[in-house]
Amino acid sequence: MLRKFHLVPGLVAALLMTIIALSGAVLSVNPALERVDAVRAGQASVSVATLASRVQTEIPGVEALARRPSGTFIAYHEVDGQQRASIIDPASGKATGDYVTSPVWRWMKNLHRKLFLGDAGRIAAGVTAAFMLLVTISGLALLARRMGGWKHLLGPIRGNGLQRVHNETARVALLGLTLSAVTGLVMSMTTFGLIPEGGGQDPVLSVPAAVAPAMPLERMPALGIDSAGLHQLTFAHADAQGDVIELDTTDGVGYVDPATGKMTAFQPTDGWQRVQAVVRMLHTGQGMWWLGLMLGASSLSVPVLAVTGLLLWLRRRGTMPTLAGNVPARDADTVLLVGSEGNTTWGFASALHAALTEAGLRVHTAPMNELADSYRGKKRLLVLTATYGDGDAPESASHFLSKLNRLTVPTDTDFAVLGFGDRQFPAFCGYASAVHDALLGKGLRALADPGTVDRQSEPEFRQWCDWLATTLGLSLDIRYTPMLPPSVPLKLLSREDYGVGAEAMTSVLRFVPEQRATPFRPGLPTFETGDLLGIVPPGATSPRYYSLASGAADGVVEICVRRLPEGVCSTYLTDLRPGDTIDAFIRPHTRFRPEPGNAPVIMIGAGTGIGPLIGFIRHNAARRPMHLYFGARNAEDGYLYRDELKGLVADQRLHALTTAFSRSGNRTYVQERLVADAQSLRGLMAHGAQIMVCGGRKMAEGVAQAWERILTDTGLSVAQLKAEGRYVEDVY
Repeated sequence: MLRKFHLVPGLVAALLMTIIALSGAVLSVNPALERVDAVRAGQASVSVATLASRVQTEIPGVEALARRPSGTFIAYHEVDGQQRASIIDPASGKATGDYVTSPVWRWMKNLHRKLFLGDAGRIAAGVTAAFMLLVTISGLALLARRMGGWKHLLGPIRGNGLQRVHNETARVALLGLTLSAVTGLVMSMTTFGLIPEGGGQDPVLSVPAAVAPAMPLERMPALGIDSAGLHQLTFAHADAQGDVIELDTTDGVGYVDPATGKMTAFQPTDGWQRVQAVVRMLHTGQGMWWLGLMLGASSLSVPVLAVTGLLLWLRRRGTMPTLAGNVPARDADTVLLVGSEGNTTWGFASALHAALTEAGLRVHTAPMNELADSYRGKKRLLVLTATYGDGDAPESASHFLSKLNRLTVPTDTDFAVLGFGDRQFPAFCGYASAVHDALLGKGLRALADPGTVDRQSEPEFRQWCDWLATTLGLSLDIRYTPMLPPSVPLKLLSREDYGVGAEAMTSVLRFVPEQRATPFRPGLPTFETGDLLGIVPPGATSPRYYSLASGAADGVVEICVRRLPEGVCSTYLTDLRPGDTIDAFIRPHTRFRPEPGNAPVIMIGAGTGIGPLIGFIRHNAARRPMHLYFGARNAEDGYLYRDELKGLVADQRLHALTTAFSRSGNRTYVQERLVADAQSLRGLMAHGAQIMVCGGRKMAEGVAQAWERILTDTGLSVAQLKAEGRYVEDVY
């Protein structure tokens, strides 16, 4: 629901918000320009009496004297029958130049305030301000939720390139956008009388002005106030008997008798007027030029947020299946929630949704993160969820357990959980088990223990669906089609082999687009080092994933592949020769990235696990401290990237390189080298270091155990570091 509050107004009013924001950004420069003019004209501190006397002396026949919020004084007078406005030097009262309102500023104000549409445009601008406020508040709440809570709002933002641009821009600009939206909405409501403007009555003259010679302006006691508080002084007409001086200041509006120089009537500024003055200042920056520039800079973020938000929405819609007959949650008797990291689980969910719907059930299917606060009247809850890594929640279920605490659901509701994972991990389908236990804790009735599907096995999925059909007394026609992103043809450019003839050859493969990129046919898709290359080998239905050692900016797709005796995809890839082509797709892997900043990074990789790590090191142009622990079987033919790693050390992109070879030389493992360096590693952790582990599951287990030993008595643990994003794994 929160996402809808953010998405719908953003999509509906994106164009209007962009127009109003950009015009506001242009107008925000005006207060600063006026401030420059004010400084040039002079900033002498004088009383209104002194200033008015000087101006009247220098400009005979002056009619009014006004002070702009920037501090510029303007005299209005007539020259040769033409009305003139002149900028005044307060130190001398002399005119320093004409005050001319640029037609560009007038045009821009018309666009910003009413879109050239009169009152209809003013209403549209007010509604747009309300939408902006809703978008900023919901966006802030979404960002806090994505960051893991309000206390982490200022922490590092994780995500792919588009998400990071959107969220980083929003975090910087949200305060300014919220302030602009609130003040703009208040001003709009004031225009249409929904909020009082204040100051409804003019001061009333209780005693007529004396008919006597006028007192010199500099001696009038009522004008002895500081000119910094002046809004406008209207001079009395010399040839009009009984005429008065009108004085408008920050404190109120009054009339001054020219003969006595005393105030004859005064209407003080009321509370609403003061509020409106503050609102105008905060919205326009008039009187606070630096705030105007800050708000203008924030406004420039709106088109960036609009475009990136639209692209994220389109990408999300493009990766989500089209679910026919997906009824609203309030009308459903069956709720199907899906947890997926790379959208492959959605293929199974789509097949189950269609079968349940065809069987006559009213099914509502949604991501687990969109768990509603209440499912009253629902008969059953089904959960299909993948497990990320070694027991963690997938992307679309990352907030499910925290939201589950607020769930209201009848205790007679049945539920079943099906987990998707990789059986080689110790916590196989561990997140599915955690969800099952949490639902039991809410009082729901489990139809059975959690089901499991190993490596997207279609037979295991169909077996669970057969059980579900029998349990519910239904006939389910499951028609499963794997969901895969669009693939691109890649041509093998080069290969570098290690351990040729050994029991397990390893190859570094570099691919390029099969065809040269053109404006109408893009080349490589957008990806970053550490993302995953998905490949469906011939004869298979499920993709295999390989961590990328390159980014799109490198112009190549580089992966490390170890040939396994029974590995269908590894055999297929390592049999390729330069010029051969494959079809592949990119899956973002945003959780496996070096955190932004300059803190040290400790990388541990074994075998092909060095792939993404060397990519991160190559891109370390800032020379932040990166420490690599690399393990292989032997130094002769298992030392991937040997020469390049030495060059990276010499170039200082890699601060330190530590190797461990289990079948040659000193015969050690990376976890042993870590423990040997425990003291220095504890020092790095004290400076905020991040740990990145990439490689096989058994290696990762040993590394985690080594770190528990290293962190003894430091107040840190591997679990705590994982929760903070300071210990990340890419394990296979």
